[in-house]
Amino acid sequence: MKILIIFIKFVFILFFSLQLTAFPQEKDSAKFLIDGNIRYRFENWNGMNMLNFGDDSENALGSLKDNLLLQRIIFGFKYRSSKNLTFSFHIQDSRAFGWSLRNSLLPDAFKISPTGKTNPYYKMNPNEVYFEIYDFNFLVTKLLNNIDFIIGRQKISLSDYRIFGPGDWGNSGRWTWDALRGSYKSDKLDLDFWIGGTRTNYPDRTTLPFTYDEYFGGGIYGTYKLIKDLTIEPYFARKQQGNADYVKDLSINRNWIGVRFAHNNFLNTIAEGNYVREFGRENGKSIRAFGLFLKLGYQVKLMENLFILSLRYSYASGGNKNDPIIQTFDPVYGASDKYYGWMNLVKWSNLDDREIVFEVFKQKSLWVEIKYNQFRIPSPETAVINGTLKLKPGSNYLGSEFDIYTKYNWKDFLQFVLAFGYFNPGDVQPINNKIPDPALMFSFQLLYNFSYELRF
Repeated sequence: MKILIIFIKFVFILFFSLQLTAFPQEKDSAKFLIDGNIRYRFENWNGMNMLNFGDDSENALGSLKDNLLLQRIIFGFKYRSSKNLTFSFHIQDSRAFGWSLRNSLLPDAFKISPTGKTNPYYKMNPNEVYFEIYDFNFLVTKLLNNIDFIIGRQKISLSDYRIFGPGDWGNSGRWTWDALRGSYKSDKLDLDFWIGGTRTNYPDRTTLPFTYDEYFGGGIYGTYKLIKDLTIEPYFARKQQGNADYVKDLSINRNWIGVRFAHNNFLNTIAEGNYVREFGRENGKSIRAFGLFLKLGYQVKLMENLFILSLRYSYASGGNKNDPIIQTFDPVYGASDKYYGWMNLVKWSNLDDREIVFEVFKQKSLWVEIKYNQFRIPSPETAVINGTLKLKPGSNYLGSEFDIYTKYNWKDFLQFVLAFGYFNPGDVQPINNKIPDPALMFSFQLLYNFSYELRF
């Protein structure tokens, strides 16, 4: 009944929003824009959840058969006081109805705290934040020739999202920055550089920018066009402990330096390579780790459609938790599901992922992705995947995942998404004295973007 009421409320908001019309504006006049988006996603899970694969015992975390409705509303405004200065402020409210891991049932489920303890802690809830500040920033354009500056809470996502991504498939959003950022753009070179911190995700706490961050850090990312369709993208990133409870008492000094090459069309072939080294220290241990990604594909244009078939390989070093040197790669500030499966079982860390991907694009309106992944764990001895999955001694084959993802944009304001995932466990140990069954995921998402321009 509650889900039906929520759906009726969404239909009412959608109908009201469609009645909004924009007033004409004189060029370079001051503008006040009310905008945001409303997203609903239904998810059906069978055999797993975010913290548990195949464990149906009495003390297991959450249900293995969740039917949940994710609601995310982002609402606010942008005010341009002059042609060079814009102020943005938006509130985000993300809720998970019917979720067996929701904060009201399991308030400790997404606490990050010392091993074996519940205090001190901070929370990174992937689906729930209530009335949190989504963005709160000032943008100054063309302050120094081609350089723009923005300060405050903001999203920072660059290139293919592998190194710096928003993490927006999660209902709360994984990476939101409180930062000072500069951007330089020219015909050949785009350069972004920033310093700041990343927001925590508390369901019932509203945090002001720069006051309660998980990590402090920053980055530099450049995109240089060597020739047509060929780019080289060097980057650097840093991460250290923030000022949130528990993490502020750690000693984190993680650094990454890497480069990405991408060619989008050479005799109908596409190619990409990305290599990154991680170094530094954490809690008295030195860090020596790396990540690698390779892609080779072939594309064909037919009418208005682009068909791409590609082979991809992702590798991230791993290590034993008891080793004197940390060799397990930390995937920087990147997105996960887009590359390693929409079921979010693995990330670019202690991973050997071999995949074949078929994609169909129709201009900017349609994206269909069908892919098959085989997951291996380079260092399986102490690895635990999704809270319960452990590999048999002598094996590193975690399993395979098959995904279908379809996204359709209708005009500029309405988007539909369908996703299906199937994971078949490999050489894993029994859970509750039985080999775990395959897991399934199905989701349907509706996203509505709106804007209403006021004239003064």
